[in-house]
Amino acid sequence: MGNINPVLISGRDYATFHIGDLFFGIPATDVIELSRNLDVTAVPKGPRFVSGLMNLRGQLLPAINMHIRLGISVENVHHAGVSIILETSGGPVALLVDSVGEILSLLPAELEPPPNKLTELAKEVVTGVYIRPEQLLLILDPLKIVSGAMRESPVIPSK
Repeated sequence: MGNINPVLISGRDYATFHIGDLFFGIPATDVIELSRNLDVTAVPKGPRFVSGLMNLRGQLLPAINMHIRLGISVENVHHAGVSIILETSGGPVALLVDSVGEILSLLPAELEPPPNKLTELAKEVVTGVYIRPEQLLLILDPLKIVSGAMRESPVIPSK
């Protein structure tokens, strides 16, 4: 086998992104694609964090505003953002985030439990954290973000 990096064999790949000042990751195997500049058509009477529907090559999919979904302030956002298109059991869903990072391959043994200062909802959707030299990486369970969509609560309690 030669000099194969053991992280590539036993690690798990995560697509990373930013929401506000926080750094998140989701399993890369759930990501279909990244898109910019997709129009969102508002749909009345939906959950507050669902911005509306996006048309992705003729397929309509819900667009979840991750700022609202996770209770993170949107005051300092100065750009259009990115849509992370995920495959779920109910079909594709778009997560609206501020910016995307790189794909990181991380060892499961380095995954730590979520910090205690997270809210109860965050403890449900954040499966763990990786302590990175530059910033804490919060790992989200995309299925819980989508399936728990009717419950609204911030990730980190306000002070």
